[in-house]
Amino acid sequence: MLTLPARIDTFESHELSWVPDDLKVLFREILSWTQDIGGVYATALPIVRRWFEATGAEGILDLCSGAGGPGVTLLNAMRADNLKVKMKLTDLYPANEVYANLKLQYPGILEFESASTDATNSRRDADYPVRSLLSAFHQFSPNLARKILIDAAKNSDGICIMDPFQRDLWHLMSVPIGATLSTQIYPLLRQRTPFAFAMCNLTPVIPSMFFWDSIASVLRGYTPDELLSLADVPECRSFVWQAGTWNYLPGTGLSGVYLIGRRK
Repeated sequence: MLTLPARIDTFESHELSWVPDDLKVLFREILSWTQDIGGVYATALPIVRRWFEATGAEGILDLCSGAGGPGVTLLNAMRADNLKVKMKLTDLYPANEVYANLKLQYPGILEFESASTDATNSRRDADYPVRSLLSAFHQFSPNLARKILIDAAKNSDGICIMDPFQRDLWHLMSVPIGATLSTQIYPLLRQRTPFAFAMCNLTPVIPSMFFWDSIASVLRGYTPDELLSLADVPECRSFVWQAGTWNYLPGTGLSGVYLIGRRK
């Protein structure tokens, strides 16, 4: 499919400061649910397993965790494949109430950092020496994205970055439609609350957020070559880097991009 020629660093509605927190939480929960039922990260497990086993780590520090869904989805897939792994959720604006509920569901396996964590300026965590960044790397400008990679090379033993789309014409057409349709189903199958029903089914608030944010996400995406270029700086040369794509939801043509790095 035709790759769109240039990355456009536009905005996404769920990032805006004036959007109410309860809308942001609902948005992130729906996004996590759609990626879970779509097997987005479960299908990437062969890539993740090779990377994780090569690092020798047992704990993953998940950056930019949002509502925690992508990280938990990956954690479940890894443990189902008999990998010994635990995870800590972090975010610049941590959803601590959501994280606390998830921790209760995964005792001894899932932790969270209640304080703000800046992915561009963090500290090494001995118990979680490698990092993941799922469904969020496209949100960062090249300058900030490179800072994340530099920080990972300085303060961790590896990083796994994945975004579940490519910057091409097919994803620009299909992702907004699929994501918007998912908002109509979610309140009926998962969160049967008046607020979710009102925001998703009775008004266009959440559907319009998903439609625009899906377009913006695709336009902001990086290609595998661009990801490798971001890591091609002296501060990142202590890592071995690999970038590529993976497919999910067979028959749909949907695929994601990844960048994995580990200490040499």
